[in-house]
Amino acid sequence: MARRPLSPFKTLWSRHILLYSEVFSTALQELSASASISGDEDAISEILCPILNRVCFNFGKSRNQELQTPYWEAPIQPVTGDELKGGKIKKRPYFTCKCINPWAASPKKYEISLHVECKRLGYPTSATWILNENYVKNGIKRFDSKIHEYGKRADSGIMIGYIISMIPQEIESEVNDYQKKHEPEYPGIKFFFDTTTLFNTIQDIKRKNIMPARFKLIHLWVDLRNCYKNLK
Repeated sequence: MARRPLSPFKTLWSRHILLYSEVFSTALQELSASASISGDEDAISEILCPILNRVCFNFGKSRNQELQTPYWEAPIQPVTGDELKGGKIKKRPYFTCKCINPWAASPKKYEISLHVECKRLGYPTSATWILNENYVKNGIKRFDSKIHEYGKRADSGIMIGYIISMIPQEIESEVNDYQKKHEPEYPGIKFFFDTTTLFNTIQDIKRKNIMPARFKLIHLWVDLRNCYKNLK
């Protein structure tokens, strides 16, 4: 049976995902070559900002296309009266990459955002701050949270893991263990580790609180162990 052709926006959105996956992958590889990096997710993501700007500039020039730099710490903008928050929106994904839907049938479907959340990975930084558990509790879960609403109206999102310590295979095992604890219905995360500094995989999940329910979560993990400095 022949496959039904994708709608014009589905095709546009697929290109959007592929493009920004490549943008972040290129930027993360450059980040891993830094001389020295320190701090939490906020600090590391701020360092990533000028790299993303440079990557988007170079991609735009070489491909002769307009390419918008991802928005850093942008709030999720309300598009209906029901989404108003009283003047303040405190929940913000680390990065937002907006895609305009010229075929939208309603205003709320006119602008769809690819949200990117970032978390450190590795050994716990304290007795109460367990990085690999945090990746699940305060990372993955935010893409199906009524409070955070990451990935709202989109069928894809990106989780970035900054590996600052620990063997990547051990991190994968721990993250999956914590996911069984906090999101047991989600399929396990499986990487194909090699000698590179960047690892990626896709996790298909079914959401309960945020639409659309079928959701692809792209995981990008970058190895920063050679340049990360723990200043504590």
